[in-house]
Amino acid sequence: MALKLKSFSQPDLLKTIHPRNLIPLLEPFRPFFEAKGFSFPEGDEDIDVAALGGILAQPDEEMPGDMVEMLHVIDCLGADHRFDELLELAAANQIEVDGEATALDLATIIWLKNPEALERKQHEEFFQKRKTFESFIAADPSTVIAIEDLATDLSKLEAALDIYFATKKRGIGCRVMRADSAGEVRFLVEHGQQCTRKQSRVGPRSTATFYRPEKTDLVIYDVVHNELRINASTFTDVKEYLVQFGRHVFGGDDTFVFAEKYTLEPLKRDGRAAMNCRDIAGLDSVNLREVEYWWPGTFEHVEIHRAEGLFHALAMIQRNIETEPQIRKAVFKFRLDGEKKPRSVTIKAGNKSGYNRGEEASVIEDWLRARGFVLTAEAQNAKAESAMAGN
Repeated sequence: MALKLKSFSQPDLLKTIHPRNLIPLLEPFRPFFEAKGFSFPEGDEDIDVAALGGILAQPDEEMPGDMVEMLHVIDCLGADHRFDELLELAAANQIEVDGEATALDLATIIWLKNPEALERKQHEEFFQKRKTFESFIAADPSTVIAIEDLATDLSKLEAALDIYFATKKRGIGCRVMRADSAGEVRFLVEHGQQCTRKQSRVGPRSTATFYRPEKTDLVIYDVVHNELRINASTFTDVKEYLVQFGRHVFGGDDTFVFAEKYTLEPLKRDGRAAMNCRDIAGLDSVNLREVEYWWPGTFEHVEIHRAEGLFHALAMIQRNIETEPQIRKAVFKFRLDGEKKPRSVTIKAGNKSGYNRGEEASVIEDWLRARGFVLTAEAQNAKAESAMAGN
């Protein structure tokens, strides 16, 4: 069992959690700790943080899985720079906190009073890390569904997805969680995967561990641009989400349809001028790092050009963006105002993109639309109608 808990495996950091918070947190797992030789303090006795940290620093097959998950969540969120966020979370859940609480104290107190609130906070972090999404436009672009009009009871959606995953031999127990933000509604879909069996050890004995892994997918409704974005393992799952979310959340199976969203033609048409970002608030610079060319035909010729500043590198060898082949993929480096490290953004011609989601994502989306990398609604509908006619 992999466990990397910086706070809970170091005695000095364990001391930053008040005993009146740490002891109740660990109390449900008393048999495990006592079996490891750890004695819970009585009365005014101090906690043996060295012994406790030593146990947590050396996990084994006997360590309770729910304790590992609990400590992982608290460890991830109980950082000093999150103190104000945790304070707001405690206030929002009517949890009283004294003036001596540390960040780890706050995370621990919230878990003891309302563990679901802390889990939801971690889920919000998860939202920001997902990158690759399939985008689908509204079948009727003139109809925008207000956030407050969306279904709030997701039980029918969960039941329908439960049936789907069961038929795919992925078990039962699908859970869908919703989180609203400015201009977006995000749905986190937790479900099982195919069972797996891995070689493991119990003490000196070699054995096998049989279990069903869990997978979490992400569905985002972008109210501003009236589109649905889906991150899932397979395109079969994507199509199922498109139907089931349409049916149980948006009022119709075909509320959203496939249509090409992205085009990379501006690289051919505008060249280096396509990197202009002076008109986009919050964006410092944009550079092209990679392009993937494709020549259709018998040989399926693919060529990749890559450089930290591709336009400058091409100029040095007296070349430019190729105009004859199709550009199937481009990778950009975005530097946002106030950030030292640029962000990597991958765009594929069609409806797939790859970049972190969150408040900053709207800045990237604004640039893509301003420079013409996002097809207009009219162009999207024309391509969708042409594809349907071809079928």
